Amino acid sequence: MMNNGRAASQRYIPLACWVVVLLTALLICLKIVGYGFMPSGDARRHVAKPFANKPYSQIVIMRPEYVVDHSPGWEWLLGVLHRTFGWGEDGLMSFSIASLILWIFCLPLIWLRRPEAWLAAILAQMIAIPELMTRWVQARPYLVTEGVFIALLFSWSKDETKNLPWRKLILTSAGFVLAIWMHGIWYMWVLLFAAFFLAQRWRIGFRLIGCWMAGTVAAALLTGKPFAFLYEAIFQAHTMYQEHLPGWMLVGELQPSQGEFATLTLLALVYLWLKTQNKVVRPLFLQPVFWMIAINWVLGFFADRFWADWGMPAALVWMATQLDDALPAMAQDGSGKRLMLCGLIALPLFLDATNDAGQRYTFSLNETFARADDPHLKGWFPEKDGVFYADNMRFFFNTFYANPQGDWRYNVGFEPALMLPEDLQVYRAIQRSGHDPAAYEPWIKKMRPEDRLAVEGQYQPALPQLEWIRAGDVWVGRLAKKSQ
Repeated sequence: MMNNGRAASQRYIPLACWVVVLLTALLICLKIVGYGFMPSGDARRHVAKPFANKPYSQIVIMRPEYVVDHSPGWEWLLGVLHRTFGWGEDGLMSFSIASLILWIFCLPLIWLRRPEAWLAAILAQMIAIPELMTRWVQARPYLVTEGVFIALLFSWSKDETKNLPWRKLILTSAGFVLAIWMHGIWYMWVLLFAAFFLAQRWRIGFRLIGCWMAGTVAAALLTGKPFAFLYEAIFQAHTMYQEHLPGWMLVGELQPSQGEFATLTLLALVYLWLKTQNKVVRPLFLQPVFWMIAINWVLGFFADRFWADWGMPAALVWMATQLDDALPAMAQDGSGKRLMLCGLIALPLFLDATNDAGQRYTFSLNETFARADDPHLKGWFPEKDGVFYADNMRFFFNTFYANPQGDWRYNVGFEPALMLPEDLQVYRAIQRSGHDPAAYEPWIKKMRPEDRLAVEGQYQPALPQLEWIRAGDVWVGRLAKKSQ
């Protein structure tokens, strides 16, 4: 009887741990979506795009070099879900949040013997960087790239064999296709290859480059405008950085990192703990994951996106790999101790990931958007083919989300660097001057009767050339009749 009970334990406790891990990921998604949470920023324009049914060039006034949507695959997917299932904006937003969280939480489990090792690494990183979950719920397609990147690190870091199965090469190429088609930053993958070369993994590095080249070409072909797609990504990056702006004028992910001391301390503690457990730790300089952490930690001082999108996920992979090797010594596979340890990881992770600290999941419930169908605002939105001038990207995200079928265009959209040079000059002058009313003069001078100007602020803007009305969280101005 005892042997039968032990056999049952060996069989069902590992299964129970898998259930706990997967259920934790699912409950985290349901809890966050249940708040009525709606991420700010790009997630809103991605969700609104299927309802607009036109390219961004007809939505935003941009430089002529922008001819292909930046995330074609992701917006194609949302469009298919909208047309096939009739999902509205709420349904598409919930799908975006939940699917991308599950992608990050569940995909890496394929390469781990102990799935709770991945949850433990995430929990440790959330304690070190409380903003981690805020970034993972942004419902943006860069999370597709992040998931593929994590999968490639797990899949290729330990592979020392000379002869690789074709299936692995094909799946790796497919991963590159998915990541690049969903999120067009195809050139950033050179960081991964550099890490493998620095770790002296030359053969694997070149194989990854081959898969990347095949995946990049395939993703570009899927857009229907391959050369424009590839060029556009480089053009956008070059245009953003050639301005040489001070950090405070950039969006958060482009501002410099402060060194992520908490994460470095966490990694050092894990490393020292492994040493005290007499675990054999492969020399760090021979680990591609280590080099990914090091490269992107350094580049993070230039722009935090290097650390947030590449360095931090690499840190998670390294910790999860070490924990996956160390946990069997702490609790045998079929022991009740393992199930208890799994629960002690899953519960605080769920509570940490889902609590509404600082209203991070409920801030959007208090937002008010300007809607063209509001009788109070009749006549205050741009007329057909008019332009909505604004002094920030937030206005575009919110107003486009609330009015995806508007027959006007915005002068600033999802990236200021793509604005027409003359409009960008005014936009930067407004930022530098602290929104001095005089900085808006060039826009007001070229406004037509069908155009409007949106300005954030508690008080009516000191621009008497326009007449104003409060619309949601902004002031909307139009040419006074005597000026028309």
